[in-house]
Amino acid sequence: MNTEKKNKQIPNMVVYAVLFAMIFGTSIWLLAFDKESPTNWILYVAMGAAVAAGLLKLALSSRKGRQQSA
Repeated sequence: MNTEKKNKQIPNMVVYAVLFAMIFGTSIWLLAFDKESPTNWILYVAMGAAVAAGLLKLALSSRKGRQQSA
């Protein structure tokens, strides 16, 4: 009987994609739901931060990949 434990790690890109989708999707939903809310600026900041974090993560991971292959 094989009782070997296998730890599966979720790839970072999947985690970041889910976080991005949650923040961006929630912001879009709330903006569409209440267009006249005085707190909409927070949602725009959250959307911008989600995009910036996604681009930064993509840039850092591609840079790390290029350094490891060299």
